[in-house]
Amino acid sequence: MRAILLALSLLLWAAGAQADVVLLPSAAGAERFQRSVTLPDSFALLAYIETEQRLTFCGPASLAAVFNSLGVHDPSPQELYPYHLLTQDSLFLIAKNQATKRYGAVETEGLTLDELARFAANMGATVATVHATDATIDALRDKLRSAVSTPGTRAIINYSRKPLNQDGDGHISPLAAYDAPTDSFLVLDVARYKYPPQWITFDLLYEAMRTIDSSSHKSRGALILSLKKAGP
Repeated sequence: MRAILLALSLLLWAAGAQADVVLLPSAAGAERFQRSVTLPDSFALLAYIETEQRLTFCGPASLAAVFNSLGVHDPSPQELYPYHLLTQDSLFLIAKNQATKRYGAVETEGLTLDELARFAANMGATVATVHATDATIDALRDKLRSAVSTPGTRAIINYSRKPLNQDGDGHISPLAAYDAPTDSFLVLDVARYKYPPQWITFDLLYEAMRTIDSSSHKSRGALILSLKKAGP
């Protein structure tokens, strides 16, 4: 019965009950996609997006997708040899990640925005963390818009589902694109068993990122990362 009610609510939501959230597999979502998704980087991220393997693994799932899209496919599970693919589990083969937060703790609690940033830095990325309460709406929009339109740069957001009237609370997922006419970002939701990719207006997204994470006692926000450039 719960599955039927959830499916019914999703159908109503997809039909337009939530004007600020537009599902990618809809006429309006497809129109925005055709207009806004033009960079190879966006398609690379779409190619590697995956479903979180546990309810608390939105952070690892987002990092795995982002790093694979940037060409970082190691450490790869031994089971895939001789092929290479960074996975949610293989992130924990990096000793610094285990030292930041052990697998069992992430399985129980998930990752905060700052812990996610440390995982990304441990992977060799240049990382900028922005807590939403520390930035104006225009400044944060500009940072995210620049990130999704700059080759080699990725954005991951940490937000609450509650302002979106979605099932659940704190969540993490990558951004793939920005649509200027509707001032909305394409969120590649890694909880794909619940929601497909969706366009969310930035006003609503900003509200969702300004919520307080009860684990860190800080606001949620965004992580902007790129690979460190090799020296001369």
